[in-house]
Amino acid sequence: MAMSTGSGDKKSVQSDINVTPLIDVLLVLLIIFLVVMPIMMKMEMLEIPRKITDTEAPDPNATMLTIKVLVSGDLVFTDNDKDTPVNAADLPRVLRESVLPKLEAAAGRGSERVIFVDFEDAVPWANVVGAMDQIRALATDPNHDEIKVALKLREEKPQ
Repeated sequence: MAMSTGSGDKKSVQSDINVTPLIDVLLVLLIIFLVVMPIMMKMEMLEIPRKITDTEAPDPNATMLTIKVLVSGDLVFTDNDKDTPVNAADLPRVLRESVLPKLEAAAGRGSERVIFVDFEDAVPWANVVGAMDQIRALATDPNHDEIKVALKLREEKPQ
């Protein structure tokens, strides 16, 4: 119910907005968004590694496979302490020939298949993600979950 003030002429044009249809439209939009939002949200699981304490001893049989992305676009494959320079174009071949057998040997021992990715500070993020995608492409399962790709943590430098 609206109250009009102004001229007493009933035939004059009213400039009031009828809010009932506006509220109806807003309620319909609210219901649509409430129904659509759970459908649009996709659950993505994120595994955060636990912090290793100083009293824990690392597995002596574990191999640490690392691929470092350099500013020049080339990469360095590190197996424990042995560095192997790799051209960016040769990365898929090197991954199939040398990394995949080591990952399968780790799976045979019951270890997780993990490759760490490290990068220099000036490397564009797209190059790092591209290297990670090529590593995940080694996996044969549909979700590419059998091979885990992790970013290598850097030790904080004391100042």
